[in-house]
Amino acid sequence: MKKINILLFASSLGLFGCSAGVPYPSSKLTVATWNLEHLASDGNLGCKVRTESDYKLLSQYVNTVDADVFALQEVASEAAVARIFNPQQWQIIMSSRADSPSYTCRGNGNLSTQQKVAFAVKKSIQVTNLKHLTSFSKVKLGAREGLQLSLDYNNQTINLLNLHLKSGCFPQDYSQSDSASCQVFAKQVDILKQYVASQLGNDDKWLMLGDFNHHVADKNNKFRNVLFDAMAAPTNNTLTVLTDEKVSCHPKYPAPIDHIISSSAMTNALSTPPVMFHKYAQPPRTMLSDHCALSATFNIH
Repeated sequence: MKKINILLFASSLGLFGCSAGVPYPSSKLTVATWNLEHLASDGNLGCKVRTESDYKLLSQYVNTVDADVFALQEVASEAAVARIFNPQQWQIIMSSRADSPSYTCRGNGNLSTQQKVAFAVKKSIQVTNLKHLTSFSKVKLGAREGLQLSLDYNNQTINLLNLHLKSGCFPQDYSQSDSASCQVFAKQVDILKQYVASQLGNDDKWLMLGDFNHHVADKNNKFRNVLFDAMAAPTNNTLTVLTDEKVSCHPKYPAPIDHIISSSAMTNALSTPPVMFHKYAQPPRTMLSDHCALSATFNIH
């Protein structure tokens, strides 16, 4: 299929923002990852009950972070995302994973809502490719898909992979644990290792971001070194964990599990402001989510 036909087809699916080849007003692209802790479209449902005021504060927080693209985790539906990302301004792209069985929430006795990944992309930015990586969710019922998209930004292709990996496996060497969580996590690591090795060329602009449920910013972390080794053989590309030496915004868990991992070309394009977690204005005991947004800004020109 010719390129123009691909563009027309994808545009008909609502995947695109502005016209191809149109330069953007700024060369800077800010990308964020944010786990929204059981975000539902109805605040009375699910494990994180929210008031109308909470949704309003979440929307205001989006403006404070001021990112062009958000990789989101733990969102139930497109309607849930639309509660805080105005669909007139944002393209909302949801995981295709089928709903999994609910469970009873600890604390309030509600039935859980879905925990899916999604992207919110400003409508001025063109999305040129979309892949639902179902291999990550097939390892266990309820596991999350990977969601990959590409952006055409100032005539350059930026690839983003949104991940929410299995929770409950925190040893530095996951391969030494026989827990059920670590066995699932190990399968997802192997899938990611093979995918990274097959996809990232020497000059490709790639970001992997999301809730890794792992302390990847520790240089002795097994998962980190497995990923780095996967890149060493086929290309001259190297990966950088942009959360190195960063502290999470959660007062009880300073070591971050939300990360942005960049390819060489994206690391070289890092700009100011620095890579940062965006703290909530609310006291820690009333945090809007148990994760804060993590953002990084890049010069794309």
